[in-house]
Amino acid sequence: MINVNEFIPELFLKLTSKTYPHGSEDICLEEMVSLGYLPKDISKDTHGNYFYKIGESRTIFASHLDTVSNKHEPVKHVLDGETIRTDGTTTLGADDKAGVSVMIWMMKHNIPGTYYFFIGEEVGCIGSGLAAKYGEFKGIYDRIISFDRRGTTSIITHQSWARCCSDEFADAFCSELNKSDYKLNYIKDDGGVYTDSAEFVDLIPECTNVSVGYYSEHTKSENQDMRHLVNLASACLLVDWENLPTKRDTSVYEGKSFKTYSTASYPADWDNYGTRTKRADTGSSWSRTGTKTRDVTYYQDWYDNSDDIMMRNGGKKSTRRGNQKKKGKTYFDNGGNLVEISTPNDKQYDWLLSKYNGIKLKERELEVIREQYLDIENNDYDKFFYECLVEQMLD
Repeated sequence: MINVNEFIPELFLKLTSKTYPHGSEDICLEEMVSLGYLPKDISKDTHGNYFYKIGESRTIFASHLDTVSNKHEPVKHVLDGETIRTDGTTTLGADDKAGVSVMIWMMKHNIPGTYYFFIGEEVGCIGSGLAAKYGEFKGIYDRIISFDRRGTTSIITHQSWARCCSDEFADAFCSELNKSDYKLNYIKDDGGVYTDSAEFVDLIPECTNVSVGYYSEHTKSENQDMRHLVNLASACLLVDWENLPTKRDTSVYEGKSFKTYSTASYPADWDNYGTRTKRADTGSSWSRTGTKTRDVTYYQDWYDNSDDIMMRNGGKKSTRRGNQKKKGKTYFDNGGNLVEISTPNDKQYDWLLSKYNGIKLKERELEVIREQYLDIENNDYDKFFYECLVEQMLD
């Protein structure tokens, strides 16, 4: 009989003993296999993601192997009661080794489901995005649950302004987790940002993200509530996964409702909501006067926690594009005209071009790109790339 109070802390400490930036996920996976935490016959897809299937189930459980860091390096743990942090010289990697820990515990108990360990979440959901684009998921799965959210109470219903799971599903999931004796208090949360499960919203009806007890992610102050992680792992063994309701229609887009306020310029105070107007004389600046207007809602909750947006917005604080120094040229098809984007780190645009080039962007997709992957205020290349995308949407 495995003791969860011993197994989860020991596993978490091993998983976070080093940082694993994108590109080192194989090392992490191989270490977990060698230590007996993951099965030797775990599969790897053509995109670098790892998955393992147990029984017959219409459920996917998801977490990601990469962590926010410039390099693969040792982590020095500091134990403070039931909280684990570092000595302040590195990130902890609880985002998302906490989620990995929960999934391994479930696998050890043969909970039916397809278990996905994605790569490159921290640099743009690379692994999950490719899996969703080229894999077979539609009609096969009813739900995908990512274990990758800060705090201890969230069952996410919206990611990047758009609904990702139904209220009925979220309510039932909360009830299932809270019914145990582990003193959990999950509630619906429509303030999700973006993680791997969001890549599947057009394919799988119920896509959510679950709080796993970490805080101050993407910083050297990151810490993990171990009591919550142990309790969550225990409660997940009791959930009736296959009978959770399936209500959301993947063909219907449902955004989040906001009040609308006027703003004088774009980008403006992003704590406001507003209407942006393209100024005809510059072609790239924004003001109230001009020829093309789009109503756009901005999501204030993203800005309530500076730790959360540090990686999402890039800039000097960001390691999202880190040490990518690949030289070359990228071309963006702007209405039939090839626009050259020549930068010292072209690689950062490749996956975006593959996902969004050649289609008419939706407002929600444009804002996801801007908020999570581009730093238009501090990086001229990002700004130019974004302006090309804006032109594509408005034309």
